[in-house]
Amino acid sequence: MNNIRIIALVDYKNKFGSKHFDNPYRSGMDKDLLSKLFEEHGYNIEFEYFHKVDLRNVENYRGVYIIYTSSEDIGYHYKSYIEDIVFGLEQIGAILIPEYKHLRANNNKVFMEFLRTSLLQESDFYSKHFGSLKDLLLDIKNITYPVVLKTAEGASGTGVFLVKDENQLIKFIKKIKDYNYLKEDIKDFFRPYLHKGYQRESRYRNKFIIQPFIPNLKNDWKVYVFGEKVYVFNRPIQKGRGIKASGGGYDNYFYGKEANIPDGLIDFAQHIFDKLQVPHASLDIAYNGHSFYLIEFQTLYFGTAGIPYSNGHYKKQNNKWIFQEEKRNIEEVFVESYTWFLNDYYENPIRP
Repeated sequence: MNNIRIIALVDYKNKFGSKHFDNPYRSGMDKDLLSKLFEEHGYNIEFEYFHKVDLRNVENYRGVYIIYTSSEDIGYHYKSYIEDIVFGLEQIGAILIPEYKHLRANNNKVFMEFLRTSLLQESDFYSKHFGSLKDLLLDIKNITYPVVLKTAEGASGTGVFLVKDENQLIKFIKKIKDYNYLKEDIKDFFRPYLHKGYQRESRYRNKFIIQPFIPNLKNDWKVYVFGEKVYVFNRPIQKGRGIKASGGGYDNYFYGKEANIPDGLIDFAQHIFDKLQVPHASLDIAYNGHSFYLIEFQTLYFGTAGIPYSNGHYKKQNNKWIFQEEKRNIEEVFVESYTWFLNDYYENPIRP
């Protein structure tokens, strides 16, 4: 035992992480198994509720490794609370795995787009970001159609629209409004009459991004990288789902050797993963026959069904990606990726 402390933060349901086929339903990973597996790798882990974090007790957290869960609660209110706690811990010197910026990008496609762009500065696959309909109207003549509109929040293909023209774009943006402040809107309506020169607030202030449309795609690939293990599955775009490969049902995907992986896909994924400097990541990658495109990514609290559905993973040996047939549970793969990251951190304090 190396006596290194790891604090794992859990939500008010005592839930940590995301796990497909968890029991009870939506209960997350098996914390007893996580503790056992971390101990087998020489690490002490303690679980702590977010609301128990006391930022006054700086010495309890400074220099301590903190791993944590996120949330997909309706409205993302609890997720916002988690962000406050995690960012506060980062400010007092806790070592967050992953860093706070990755939590900020979790289910936040606007901020994720900033990180994605920083990873691929040489790419011409650049999205526009907006905080309101009025933002868009200031730049709408510079948009070339078709485009893909994505709400900042949403998973499994929700909040994704193929847009063919300007009228349709405005229509969809008005459609994604998810709040109603009738009293405040009425007050704001009359303000120009009371205050000369006043400009009304935009009534449509849900942030969103507009991504270039990649034509003729028949599928994308979901790539999980857990330390040195790579899981790949092919997600066909099914009839009736428009441009969406995500959310098509895990029974309809093709895993591992059956994923019809194009040459260079795993190398491209590994290139992204190395830049992220995290223990694990979920990458959505498209290929048009000539170029690979990182569409989206997550580095915590992402779906893990591809692991129990897969019969194995890829691992690099002698500079080649070799498929290894092996059924693993998510807790084992998760702990191995984190201990791999911790060991690598100690051996190489300045990571590439």
